[in-house]
Amino acid sequence: MLQPGVQLHELPPPLEGVLTPIEFIGWGGYSEVRRGVLTRGGKDIPVGIKYLKPRNLRDGGRLSRERFETRIKRETVIWQKAQHENILAFIGYQIDQGMPMLVSPWCENGNLKVYIEEHPELTECDKLKLLCDAARGLEHLHSLKPPVVHGDIKPDNVMITENIRAALADFGVSRLMVDLGVRTGLTTAGGAGGPAGYQAIELMQADNAQPTDKSDVYSFGGLILATMTGKSPFWHIRTDAVIVTTIVRGITPKPENHSELPPTDLLWNLMGRCWNPHPSQRPGMKEIIDELEAEIGHRAGSGSAES
Repeated sequence: MLQPGVQLHELPPPLEGVLTPIEFIGWGGYSEVRRGVLTRGGKDIPVGIKYLKPRNLRDGGRLSRERFETRIKRETVIWQKAQHENILAFIGYQIDQGMPMLVSPWCENGNLKVYIEEHPELTECDKLKLLCDAARGLEHLHSLKPPVVHGDIKPDNVMITENIRAALADFGVSRLMVDLGVRTGLTTAGGAGGPAGYQAIELMQADNAQPTDKSDVYSFGGLILATMTGKSPFWHIRTDAVIVTTIVRGITPKPENHSELPPTDLLWNLMGRCWNPHPSQRPGMKEIIDELEAEIGHRAGSGSAES
C-alpha cells in the first residue's frame, strides 16, 4: 500500500548530475518514457526517464501541484527502501517546470511483454524463471513493514535487466495518480489495479476500493497466463468495458482461449487460485514461488522445457 506515514524530512534530495533525454520510447495514461543519459562524476549512465504528465490536477493552481510533487517524492522514498534484485533500482528524481521525472537504469531488453515477443525461442522453463523473478520481487514488497502493494502488475511493468532477470517497476504510481484525483486516461473501473484483464474483481466492484497484497496476487495470475501464452488474459474481447463486465461477473480466462497452454497444465490450477473471488482464499507469493519452482523442475525433468 502507499505509505502516507513517510515524513517530509525523509524525502530524498533531487537527482545529482545532468539529465539528458535522448529518445522518445512511449506514452502511457499518465506518463511519457524516454531513454536518456545521466552524466555525473565524469560518467554517462544510460537511464530510463519517466515523465509524469497528469492531464489535470483536481484542485487546480499551485496548492494542488505542490501536493502532487510532495506525494511523488514520498513514493520515491518507498522505492528507495524497497531495494531488491527483482525490483528495478531507483536512481533519483527531478522536477522540471512542475513536471516530476523518475529516473531508473535503462533496460535495453525492454519489458516482459516486448522481451517475449522478440524472443520466440524462449522455453517454458525460461518463462517460468522470469515469473519466479517477478514473484520474488512482489513477495519482497509484501514482506516490508508496513507492506507495500504494487497495484499495477502487468507485463509492461516487469523489466528485463542486462543479465536477463525480471525486475518490477512502476509500483504505486498509478494508484497515486488516482488518489490525487488526477485524470490519467486509464480505462479501468475505479482507475486502479492495473489494465483491463489484470485487475482484481474486488477493485472493480467499488469505486473506493484500495489495492491490497491479495489484489496483486489476482493480477499475478494474469501475468502468469500472459507470460506463458504471449496473450493478455482476455485478448479475445475487443473493449475494456466488456472485459471489466466479464471480470465483475466472476468469469476468469479459459483454456479454450489460450491453446498455447493445455487445459491439463497445472498452471491453470495455480492461476485459478490467484483469481479466487474471495481475496483471503488466494495464495501468498511464497506459495506461488514454490509452485513455479516446482513447475520448472517438473518441465525440466519431463523434457517439456523446449516447448
